[in-house]
Amino acid sequence: MNALHIKLLAVAALSTLSFSALASTYDGSCTSEPKSKWMTTKDMQAKFEKQGYNVGRVKAGKAGNSCYEVYAKDKNGKKVELFVNPVDGAVVGEAGK
Repeated sequence: MNALHIKLLAVAALSTLSFSALASTYDGSCTSEPKSKWMTTKDMQAKFEKQGYNVGRVKAGKAGNSCYEVYAKDKNGKKVELFVNPVDGAVVGEAGK
């Protein structure tokens, strides 16, 4: 394999990684309600476990974010990252979709 082939493979790999990191159905906004109206992370975890998810972690999004991120495995054991409205628990997006 020559240097040109290696460079082309590297560009293709980086392009694929960049696209998959950005692929999401999430538009960045879940609620404008104050945090005092948000469900607790424990309540959110319980809600998703009742739906059949095996929840590993629920966390508030990065600073300024109005969503919870739910890291779990679905009923088929597939890893999922869900973006969830913290007030009502509605899924507003999913990473990788």
